[in-house]
Amino acid sequence: MSSNLKYELYANTTRTGVNNTTGEPITFSTGNACSNNAACIMNGNTAYDSTYDSWYYNWYAATAGSGTESMATDDGDATNSICPAHWRLPTNYTNTSYPSGGADKSWGHLLNDYGISPNNHDSDTEYQILDTFPFNLQRAGYFLSGAFQNNGYGYWWSTTAHSTATSAYRLRFSTTDVGPQVYVNKYFGFNVRCVSI
Repeated sequence: MSSNLKYELYANTTRTGVNNTTGEPITFSTGNACSNNAACIMNGNTAYDSTYDSWYYNWYAATAGSGTESMATDDGDATNSICPAHWRLPTNYTNTSYPSGGADKSWGHLLNDYGISPNNHDSDTEYQILDTFPFNLQRAGYFLSGAFQNNGYGYWWSTTAHSTATSAYRLRFSTTDVGPQVYVNKYFGFNVRCVSI
């Protein structure tokens, strides 16, 4: 995808998402709206920032409720996502030693295809590629505690959990660094991009 996902979620509704492995549609039900609570497995508390024309989702929402706090295995992937059919959330995998379908659908793999190191690195001019086609990544910040934190960074979820129960992996991007392998609390509101299956 060359723009952020704009899929509005409402509390207490049934919505359509996708199985991250097969690409087939799935349905999921949202719970009551809640505010940045890690116990909210699925909720309608997404946020929209008109400045960037962008929606923000916590990890539980981005994974259509299949990513939970009980997922505390490093590099374990959530089953589903809010991506359209035949698309999926990128994984955190960065090399081909991981299971088939993981590495080649990862943030690291995508970055490497365009000459960007898949590992964390700073003070690198490679970031300029991410501003342009086909990525067109916006540094739209994140949403937390009822406020937008637009600090010149962009953040996008992966489908991959971290061994810390409250954390998952994401891509971070600024004018000075690209970090596709860093984990953060699952209740942060980040943007979503999907890759084709």
